[in-house]
Amino acid sequence: MKRILIVFNHPAPYKVRLFNELSKHYDLHVIFERDSASDRSKDFYFEEKYNFTVHKIHGIKLGAEGLLSCGVKKHLKRNKYDLVIMNGYSHYPEMNAISYLKKHNIPFVLYINGGVIKKESSFKQKIKTNYIKSASFYFSPDEESNKYLIHYGASKERILNYPYSTIYDKEIADKKPNKEELRSKLNIHFDKVFVSAGQLIRRKNYLSLVKEWQKFPGNYGLFLLGDGKQRDEIEQLIKEQNLKNVILTGFLSRQKMFDYFSASDAFLFPSNEDIYGHVINEAMSQGLPVISTNKVNSAIKLIKNGVNGYLLESLEGENLREAIDDVLKTDSFDASTVVARENTIEKMVEAHIKMIDEVLAK
Repeated sequence: MKRILIVFNHPAPYKVRLFNELSKHYDLHVIFERDSASDRSKDFYFEEKYNFTVHKIHGIKLGAEGLLSCGVKKHLKRNKYDLVIMNGYSHYPEMNAISYLKKHNIPFVLYINGGVIKKESSFKQKIKTNYIKSASFYFSPDEESNKYLIHYGASKERILNYPYSTIYDKEIADKKPNKEELRSKLNIHFDKVFVSAGQLIRRKNYLSLVKEWQKFPGNYGLFLLGDGKQRDEIEQLIKEQNLKNVILTGFLSRQKMFDYFSASDAFLFPSNEDIYGHVINEAMSQGLPVISTNKVNSAIKLIKNGVNGYLLESLEGENLREAIDDVLKTDSFDASTVVARENTIEKMVEAHIKMIDEVLAK
């Protein structure tokens, strides 16, 4: 079996699922730079079983996900692999390791979870280009992320794409749910139900969506699933505007979140920026149409306007109301679940095996 090392920031459950499946095909070794990200709920890390070899490194924690450590570089000095995959380049352990790999002419794959091109100083762009263009190959989840890599010096011919997913095929709804039954179970009493899920942080733009919801009828319920630093501010707005039809549920288990999806009429995603956005595919897996801003890579990839949702410049004004009116008239269950079945963990594993074998053959 080929010996492979993957360096990743923290054990996000969807990555653990992927790594467990890949370990059936390779002698897989993984370095998690940190045990967890400080801005994630402990309940987020529900995958506890590792079927691959984990190597610990030590260092000083910086911010939500950073680490000051030379541990990855030290590990590379002591161990030989048939392939090294760096899942990132922006934290010190990754930068330190990439510099070592580059210096010693050791080929490696740069694996990204997504990317958004932003305005930045020429100095910052130069630094990022130095690390990104050093890779021999690139694993990328979508066309928007490909553009990001190319912007920083990657060769288009060396970019390999994969379907990015957090769901197994068995988790996708195979028939339309009984929404009335689910709403009764969840104690939902609105005529029309809309849902969104994610961290309640400024970038996700939920405050703007709640402000917009003042214009909707009282029987249009909006459920925000998740928690975060902006929760108090959102709760204060709800209180000030006396919005009885906006509900904050806090962090929910995966199954409970899927229950809310199944009970809803549409999924709304107002984010100002997302390098990918798994929740779009998760909502579609339960048959929901999705209305999202066009600043979310997964939305650009997965939404087909008028078929399984809408891409909008922003979730505000007349465009939002027209999109909501339209999805309420359209049966999007099949269109959404078909897309979800093209983006499962099984499909992701299949693509990764093909990509890894292609790189190993070079």
